[in-house]
Amino acid sequence: MKEGDNIKCTLSKIPFKVSLSFEYLINDIEKIASDLKHPMNLMAQQVISMLDNKPELKKAEIDLSSLDNNHEILNKLMAFVINPLVNQEELSAVFPPFAWEPFYATEYFKKLFLDPVKTNYLVSHILPEEDKMLVLVLFHAYMLILDKIYGIDLYQDKPLTFKLEDDKTKLVRFYSSRINSQYINIIPSEKHRKLSDEELKTLVNVDNDLDYWNKMIPLENYEFRGMMKIDYFDVTYDYVISQLKSDLLNRSTIITNSGFEKVKGWIKSLIENAELEVGLIGITDFKSSYNKNFIWKSIVPYEELSCEDYAGSIYEEAFVNQKIIITDDFNEQPGSKVVEAFLRRGIRSHVIVPLVVDDTVVGALEFGCAKPGNLTMIQVKRLLEVFPIFAIAINRSKTEWNDRVKAIIQKEFTAIHPTVEWKFKETVQNLLNAESCESDFRVTEPIVFNDVIPIYGASDIRGSSIERNKAIQADLTDQLMMVKDILSSDKILNDIPLVSNLFFKISQYLKSVEEGLKAGDEMAVIEFLKSEIQPILNILKERDNELRSIVDSYFAKLDPALGVYYNKRKDFEDSLTMINDHVSDILDKEQVQAQLVFPHYFEKYRTDGIEYNAYIGQSLVKKLTYNKVYLNNLRLWQLLVMIKTARKVKEIQESLKTKLDISQLILVHSAPLSIAFRQDEKKFDVDGAYNIRYEITKKRIDKALIKGSKERVTQVGKIAIIYSYAEEIEEYKRYIDFMIAQRFITNKVEDIELEDLKGASGLRALRIEVDFNKLSSEGIDKAKYEEFIGLDH
Repeated sequence: MKEGDNIKCTLSKIPFKVSLSFEYLINDIEKIASDLKHPMNLMAQQVISMLDNKPELKKAEIDLSSLDNNHEILNKLMAFVINPLVNQEELSAVFPPFAWEPFYATEYFKKLFLDPVKTNYLVSHILPEEDKMLVLVLFHAYMLILDKIYGIDLYQDKPLTFKLEDDKTKLVRFYSSRINSQYINIIPSEKHRKLSDEELKTLVNVDNDLDYWNKMIPLENYEFRGMMKIDYFDVTYDYVISQLKSDLLNRSTIITNSGFEKVKGWIKSLIENAELEVGLIGITDFKSSYNKNFIWKSIVPYEELSCEDYAGSIYEEAFVNQKIIITDDFNEQPGSKVVEAFLRRGIRSHVIVPLVVDDTVVGALEFGCAKPGNLTMIQVKRLLEVFPIFAIAINRSKTEWNDRVKAIIQKEFTAIHPTVEWKFKETVQNLLNAESCESDFRVTEPIVFNDVIPIYGASDIRGSSIERNKAIQADLTDQLMMVKDILSSDKILNDIPLVSNLFFKISQYLKSVEEGLKAGDEMAVIEFLKSEIQPILNILKERDNELRSIVDSYFAKLDPALGVYYNKRKDFEDSLTMINDHVSDILDKEQVQAQLVFPHYFEKYRTDGIEYNAYIGQSLVKKLTYNKVYLNNLRLWQLLVMIKTARKVKEIQESLKTKLDISQLILVHSAPLSIAFRQDEKKFDVDGAYNIRYEITKKRIDKALIKGSKERVTQVGKIAIIYSYAEEIEEYKRYIDFMIAQRFITNKVEDIELEDLKGASGLRALRIEVDFNKLSSEGIDKAKYEEFIGLDH
């Protein structure tokens, strides 16, 4: 069984007889010869007269070999079929019925199709696959039978499209054929049976089953006699435009090399230039930091011209003005990186076409040619119809690409700070390009920022561990006492001997908690209360109605989620959370303004307090120029935020159920360092052995003591500025004088030496005292601040 266009057909060859005959053409010529008014009357008479001497051409079945010696009369006969005036311009040929070798054709047809050596053309797809070709022939035959025998005109000619390819240039042209069957007659055999109207009605509704048709109208019962004329039309433009539109609907066409090579072939055919070079780029501007993405198929490779190199060139002009720009000869253009790059590649003439979606440029098509002045607007406008489709394809693909990049960033890196997001996009896009966007994508390229200055700060809940232990002790003591009170009844002790042992354990646990919690004590008490006490209490309330309300009252006091008494601990957690929420909220709001001054990396962590890391430097940003004044701004900003934080925590003291306060510190580090993203931890960390000292100092500095004392450097109401070198602190002394003048801090400033820490020695600190006489959360006057720091310039 063969399948052609989903049509059922088990025939393997043409079952009917075919024969070449001129009798039906001669009949028409005879009519013309008898019509004295017909413009070809004299010619018709001449042909009829010549045919009298050529009986072999008047036979019902003509042997093709008989045409070899009858060229003159054949030409005159065919003049009634094909206009001789179009012999050099039109593609027409005459064939025996359902044959594919013509016995007569125009000179243009012969040149194009029958002389491939001379024209360099190779005929391709002139015939479909064998089974599909058979289906087309059978379909055509049945339509002729219905028309000429049954008078039913259902035939709709299905043009056959094929291509010609120049063997040297590889340029292709596409042609469509139309069959003229007026000189074909059908001769039924004796076995022919005419179908009823009902049978015909059934037949025409089963158009996909040629086996059924052959059962109803067996084709071996018919002979097709005469000849058929086929006209061919150049449909290159319509065909290529249609194919381009279809290809561009495919999401992978402009992404894959094979898809884009196919597109370039279509464009070369339309512009009729085999040497044409084609480029496609999907960008929004030439200053973007991550423009090199998957749609960067420029004529000049990215290695020779990066996207930034195109800034200020004809490309940017085309983008800004949204117009096509043609360069006739790069040799006549002022020198630039772009001009020099094209001349190195031998490109003299060039066209850049901006691609626009909703009045926004999303990319560009470009064409280049070695010959000067070889590209014209007329050629380019042959593609005008598909420019919007290219734009939509780029826009769609870019959206999908960006979605994929975001998904990979989210999977591989989790949340990324906006300041450095560009770097992660660049990394992912480069790796996607290199690894063909496979599903087993893994980030292997390190993400490092060099020469950045760190900013570290911490607002720690003072004595949080002590207060947490006090709350745990109080809650456990209260719960044990409640249980002890319930079980202390003589009735219970007498009725259930086991309770005496539990009563003893409760006393032991109370003593242990009172003396101070050690590691594991809390969990041991909770496990005892849940596994040993709770079952007994449930038994007691089921056995004794008098105890039911007492036991139920006990359970009602327990936290429903944790199953323990959670009173003082809840007060502590609520108070700690309130402080942290306020500190975090201040940092978040102030960070918005700080980022506007100059983008920098910032991350904060919540523990028993809030600590944060910030990094600032040129490598973190693109399209902006870093200056030390931005570091000065960030350092002063940090101090002012800490003052604001201290005042806010002082302000909310009365609303705290557990009295907690904060101590704050800043670690100054002026030497540039490198930070790298740690894939396993999903966070940035300092990079390099030399910079490890900074990380060690950060982790231990909050426990640092003033040298020769037991006093911690961090104290409530004060801010400790830790530093290593005298040069580092000079800048801060200016800030301190400024803040004293603004009454943000008192004039009590201490310069103290710290005890050595393991891995960090020689540290000192300036300790300043926050002025709480002014609890307003208003910030410093913006104009004074910018003037002081130098931002007003």
